[in-house]
Amino acid sequence: MSSKVLKDNLCAGCGICESVFGTAKVAVSYNNEGFLRPTFKQELTKSENNFFEEICPGVNAKHEDSTNHDPLWGPFLSISSGHANNEKVRHSGSSGGALTAIASYLLDKNRVECVLHIGPSETEPYLNTYKTSYTSQEVLNNAGSRYAPSATLINLVEILKAHTSIAIIGKPCDIVGVRNFMRKNEEAKTKIKHLLSFMCAGVPSQVATTKIIEQFKVQKKDVVSLRYRGEGWPGYFKIEDNKSNTHKMTYNESWGTVLNKHLQFRCKICADGTGEFADITCADAWEASENGYPSFEEKKGISLVITRNTNGKQLLEDVVKYGYITMSGKNFSSSDIAQMQPYQKQRKQNLLARLLALKLFGRSTPNYNINALIKASLKENPLRLIKNFLGMLKRI
Repeated sequence: MSSKVLKDNLCAGCGICESVFGTAKVAVSYNNEGFLRPTFKQELTKSENNFFEEICPGVNAKHEDSTNHDPLWGPFLSISSGHANNEKVRHSGSSGGALTAIASYLLDKNRVECVLHIGPSETEPYLNTYKTSYTSQEVLNNAGSRYAPSATLINLVEILKAHTSIAIIGKPCDIVGVRNFMRKNEEAKTKIKHLLSFMCAGVPSQVATTKIIEQFKVQKKDVVSLRYRGEGWPGYFKIEDNKSNTHKMTYNESWGTVLNKHLQFRCKICADGTGEFADITCADAWEASENGYPSFEEKKGISLVITRNTNGKQLLEDVVKYGYITMSGKNFSSSDIAQMQPYQKQRKQNLLARLLALKLFGRSTPNYNINALIKASLKENPLRLIKNFLGMLKRI
């Protein structure tokens, strides 16, 4: 199965395989296309392959049975919006700073020993690296989206060994991998207290970031800092070079014309762009423009906050109680989310058509909740389903 993940482009680049099986057997690094991929130095045993198949989020992303499972948005107990009360946190975060505020609460109140998340490399700020933060200031220093490959889980096993309690902020696929691992590993199940995620439209290749840097006529070695978003809502793609020059590009331009043109294949067949396996998912609570699509005019950020289980619901209540976040008090429906996040709705509704095209040609596909995908596809225009089916056939 490990070889099929690479052959059929199912890898999400999370890094959990290197952490679990060790660098003597698996090493994750950038491939020629600018994505993080494992190299299997030694062949996995049959039992290791079976374990790999169970934990790899590229292969296994199937929910446990749930009675509150929405076919488009996954399980949830509450959907509302809010923002961090700390203005620095709200300004630095990609939306309203909710994830940063939650992580800050967990550390300030000693609810966890550390938070595992992603941030810019200190030596190569155009690359992502995993971070273990022990203070709210460390979390704040790394606030903001990172639209490039990130192996969040590449050192998960060692981090668990070194700590008694942790929280993890990760892409939806990262959280799937952690949840799978928690089902099989008692230490992970005991020590991982909270899983936090965000809505994701796909992972762009590192090549995409390089293209934007080159558009600014800056060399990578001269990049001092790089932000994809934040410092406003939605904020700018912003580079500072070694001559103290600042280069900016709007979110609409950076994401819409460059970054999303270089998404990895696995993201095109993803059933969970909304963090369904997390305790809490946060996202942009975009306001609709006159054409019905999200408006990207700069303003103070607002986070969409979804609690997905009792653990997440209680955590949000505590964060609000201690004054880290102010919630709007308005409860949203699934149709409200669709207006804020139309891309996520369309992707989920069309996914089954894409998977059927792959199956037709004998390609491996991830293990999903098929019933949920069938229900989602029934909400879509049949012509659009056909278009997605044919579009995937062309990619094969």
